[in-house]
Amino acid sequence: MSLFQIFSDGAADIPSKVAKQYHISIIPFYVCLDQKTYQKEIVELPLTVFYQKMIEENIFPKTSLPPVQDYVDSFTPALQQGKDIICFTITDTLSGSFQSAMTAKQILQEQYPQRKIYIENSWAATGSQYLLVREAARMQQAGYDIDAVHSYIEKAKIDSRIFFMVGTLKHLEKGGRIGKVAALSGSILNIKPLIVLGNGEINKAGIARSRKKAMIKLSELTKEYMEQNHFCVSDFIVTIGTTNTPEEPEIFSEILKTYLPTMEWIEPFQIGATIATHTGPMTLGVCINKKFEAYL
Repeated sequence: MSLFQIFSDGAADIPSKVAKQYHISIIPFYVCLDQKTYQKEIVELPLTVFYQKMIEENIFPKTSLPPVQDYVDSFTPALQQGKDIICFTITDTLSGSFQSAMTAKQILQEQYPQRKIYIENSWAATGSQYLLVREAARMQQAGYDIDAVHSYIEKAKIDSRIFFMVGTLKHLEKGGRIGKVAALSGSILNIKPLIVLGNGEINKAGIARSRKKAMIKLSELTKEYMEQNHFCVSDFIVTIGTTNTPEEPEIFSEILKTYLPTMEWIEPFQIGATIATHTGPMTLGVCINKKFEAYL
């Protein structure tokens, strides 16, 4: 196995068992909820508590990015062990995490000039960032070196997408992430705003009048994206993420499979506090990413 350590900020929502399986180190965001700040959202702040407070108590949480020192402290032991580093961050259009990691890199490269440190601006978040990191880990286990992984990421992040719906736009508005989706009629009764994240940008993708119709529309959007770019569906992996509706991924996956039957499926995951702070509850989305073998 190539001697390098894979890191990701907490915005990737990588399930703990996957991080453990692939030896991925997570550098978490900080979450401020009810005037208390938490770092390790799963350990210090169970997601059941987070969503309960957000929904039942109508609390608007806040997040702050990992400071430079957190990246320095996380990277240093690996560098001391003679390992190179590749670290994935949420797209820099949504957070300063990338710049924080880059500053840590600049500090540490002075101390470890012989080591390679790649900071990957994923142009993604949550599940699509997770899938990029997972592919990097698969490459590592297959014996590819860190330069090959970096080359793959530069290509794959362009093709990666998330198509998702939110319950309302109020959390995006509160967090200042409304941007190009402001025109969606999310305040109208039963209207579900549909959004796409690609190339680091959030854009409106339409509306639907029920969650079931939204799932169908998201499936259509995913298929259209494949067809418009002349992609081979079997080159992709897909996963479904949800905030607080654990019953919906199974329903959504059955709909998606009628549109994309040859795509490889990864177990659904729960969207964490870092992302849900901005999207709010009732968020559901499909995340797609091209396998590294597709670029060989």
